[in-house]
Amino acid sequence: MAAADPEHVAWLTERKLARAWPTCWNATANANGVRSDFRVSHSTWGGSTWHTYHLADVARVAGAIADGTAALQPHWRNDTPEAKLLDQHLRRKNLPGAIGCALVIAVALAIVVTIVVLSWNDSSSSYSPPSYWH
Repeated sequence: MAAADPEHVAWLTERKLARAWPTCWNATANANGVRSDFRVSHSTWGGSTWHTYHLADVARVAGAIADGTAALQPHWRNDTPEAKLLDQHLRRKNLPGAIGCALVIAVALAIVVTIVVLSWNDSSSSYSPPSYWH
């Protein structure tokens, strides 16, 4: 029978895991059996969810990475030629979407500016000075 995890087990956030394994973290954690959990925080503006990773598993896999026994593919790392090629490919693939998003924002901004300018000009042309007739 497996022992249950105690309540005081430390969990690492994605940011801390990325600092612990700067060249590879997300796919490596998944491939090497690092236990993960979603944490939820509720606030006035809604809920936030984030991944956390089991500290003992992170330490175990860090040792396996140092020993060279961890499941680690070249394209998972961010310091290999394969990863740089994949990153360039993804940037080229996402470029049309980024350009389209920028155009939509520019058009929306132009429409808002036009409406504001037109409404400002209309309100200034219908201005009449106050009458002091008694």
